Formats: sequence, C-alpha cells, structure tokens
Amino acid sequence: MSNELRRKLHDLQELSNNAPDPATRAILEALRLQTAVLNERLFAIELLLAEQLKKNGAAQVTP
Repeated sequence: MSNELRRKLHDLQELSNNAPDPATRAILEALRLQTAVLNERLFAIELLLAEQLKKNGAAQVTP
C-alpha cells in the first residue's frame, strides 16, 4: 500500500471519527473499508500479473 493511500485511509478514518451524525460516520467508514479491500485486491492482481509475466518471459527464452 502506498504512503499516499495510507494517508488517505487515515484521513477517511479521522473524518469518520469526527462525523456529525451516525449516518455520515457509517458512510465514511464503509468508504474507507471498501477502499482498503479494493487496494488489497488490486495488489493481489498485480502479484498474479507479475508472476504470469515472469513465466511468459521464461517460456520465450527457452527453446
């Protein structure tokens, strides 16, 4: 996770903690959690793509 994303998730947490009403707090917390989940999924996809590219690169080099 990038430092920028960490900062933004922290900012969302702060906004949620300081929200004026429970509905706003719930929306901000849901947004924060969805953002974190999406980031984890994107990271997993990046790892899979890197692994696949490495395999493909190795396959092209071997005769």
